[in-house]
Amino acid sequence: MRHALGLCWAGAALAGAGAWAQSAPAGAEYVDRVLDDSPQAAATDDEPAARDTGWPRGWSVEAQSTRQNGVVRQTSQSLLFSGHLDTPGYGSFSANLNLNRDSAPAAGLGLLGSTGIPTTAVPYTYRTGSTWRIDQRGMPFDGGWFGNNSVGNINMASTPLARGIGRVYLPSLPIEGVAATLEQPGRTSFNASAGRLGYFDGLNFQGFTTGHGTAAGLGAQTQLAGADGALAPNRMDAAVQMIETGDVNRNGVPGYAQNTRSVWTAMAWQGLAPWADTLGSGFGGLADKVGGMRIQANLARSEGRPSAAGSLAPRDSATGAWIDAAWRSQLLQQAASVFYFEPSLRWGGDTLPNDLRGASWRGDISTRQWQLGGNIEFSDSVSGPSRSSVFGNLFGRWRFDSRDAVSATLAARSGSFAAQSAQLSWEHKSDWGYTQWRTDLAHGNGLRVLRSGVDHAWAVGETQGLSTSLALEHSREQGVSKRTLHWGVLGTTPLPAGARLDLSVRGSNGTGDNSARFVSANARLSWPLGLGWAFIAQYTAARGQESLNPAVISALAAATQAPVLTTPSSRSFMVALRYENRSGLASAPIGGMPGSGAGRLEGHVFFDQDNNGRREASEGGVANITVVLDRRYVARTDAQGFYSFPQVVAGPHEIELVQDNLPLPWSSAAAAPRRIEVRVRDTATADFPVQKER
Repeated sequence: MRHALGLCWAGAALAGAGAWAQSAPAGAEYVDRVLDDSPQAAATDDEPAARDTGWPRGWSVEAQSTRQNGVVRQTSQSLLFSGHLDTPGYGSFSANLNLNRDSAPAAGLGLLGSTGIPTTAVPYTYRTGSTWRIDQRGMPFDGGWFGNNSVGNINMASTPLARGIGRVYLPSLPIEGVAATLEQPGRTSFNASAGRLGYFDGLNFQGFTTGHGTAAGLGAQTQLAGADGALAPNRMDAAVQMIETGDVNRNGVPGYAQNTRSVWTAMAWQGLAPWADTLGSGFGGLADKVGGMRIQANLARSEGRPSAAGSLAPRDSATGAWIDAAWRSQLLQQAASVFYFEPSLRWGGDTLPNDLRGASWRGDISTRQWQLGGNIEFSDSVSGPSRSSVFGNLFGRWRFDSRDAVSATLAARSGSFAAQSAQLSWEHKSDWGYTQWRTDLAHGNGLRVLRSGVDHAWAVGETQGLSTSLALEHSREQGVSKRTLHWGVLGTTPLPAGARLDLSVRGSNGTGDNSARFVSANARLSWPLGLGWAFIAQYTAARGQESLNPAVISALAAATQAPVLTTPSSRSFMVALRYENRSGLASAPIGGMPGSGAGRLEGHVFFDQDNNGRREASEGGVANITVVLDRRYVARTDAQGFYSFPQVVAGPHEIELVQDNLPLPWSSAAAAPRRIEVRVRDTATADFPVQKER
């Protein structure tokens, strides 16, 4: 902790000390200009004066005091620091520190399962602790090479191909350590990581727990053939990644520590499909264009052994292989895969799908008015007992006009855990806002579920937002009937004196003989006091277990999903005082002249359960996800999925979600960087939905 506090004070010195800033010619004085008719925030006299000499730099310091009741009872004080420093020859530095003076233990259960598949309970424990990380990005070298370095609570570095184009990804292991990448963008990259294994925790506040072993990794990727560029035809790339973990106790029982060495290699090719003559139109990557095709072959191997003479962990080895292909014909966007995973296959201290083999195909056709898609998967176990299964899914959507659309999804799985599900929805736009009526039905072994409800995004002011969700569920499991009411409210509104209130509450209440309850609430009040100071108050509450989605999923999707956490009952109230400032000579895109006009960029990363790209009141945020601004500045989402870049220079920017810590099988709906415009004294919003494959 003393080391972390020392880093925080070092970061503060980085932000404000003149030793970090070299002398620079004074730029022209900033003149406020209005170049369009969009609403502009009123100018104020209480903004901090920005020094225009030295390297561009900005920082934010926040002192928090929190009182928490429930399973964990404590009063804690935290210090948060975030800052950046832009240098001409060493790249950009970003620091994010969340230092918690008092930590306390918490425990609960993680539930694994889906409709028709028995639920498995996995215990978990953590301490409400601290997090810290410092990033250096874009350090230039000769020959067009750039270096990226990170230290702190981070994810191990990996090659771009590790995320693949299919449904199986290499897990990105969280560590407290260091990671470095040297790259020629779009051509070649090398990476290395080392540190103590851990995991991001804290259901209301950020934390990181270590003590689960050590990890070290090396990797490389290079272009073997073809022209440069992401859309270049006949391009071939190869990648290899290695990881070794030590003293990892995967089952939590003392005396079972294990060492594991894992290796993965991949080859990827993209170009014209064998049946195509030319590359046609389309958006996205080359495989999204008519006549385009992309194939990636993957091979993984893991070997485990006891970490000490007295360890009872087994000595095992396993191999996995999978091939993914994606292409587009004149009518269909298609993808196919084959996979083979032996039992006990692991990626370091984390699991990969294992004891599973099969093949799948997915197709999608769409016009401006309608969309139709489906997929099918055949799977079986690799070991002796047969667990053959066939999974099928069909999705359709019809848009009547600009105001009304209907959609439906049907899914079925055969085999030992046979189940069926259906989802029906009607979307309607009116003067009242956007409404979605939805009905979910599911049937499995000893299980019946019927859930009907409505989500509505209300038409409110431009600076406001309000969404509500209400659904009634009737279920019968193992002969026991239950009725549950699901609800949610999501909103934001400005208040007098520049204050803003953000609210997110979702939950469920059992009715009749069902006494089960779930609630997740977060209310946040931010009030700018002037001269860079702001007051923040936040209330959070958590209780019970969120219901599992009733949709039926395939065997491969079930093998990659993360557990749903049973939230320990807690209530907390936090007050904070924040100070933000910036200085240095910056190039403002408005007018192309140096200056200091700036705004704020913020948003949420959220679980898009219905795959519509909108954040509904019933959809929660994703914590501890890395967001990168202009490929240089780094922020991480908090426990509610919220991220923020204060004092961003006005003008166009690129914002990107790094999929390093997304729970599988979720992935970002928009992997490519997004363009966003930041206006002077205004707040730009960029939300990121993460979705499951239909």
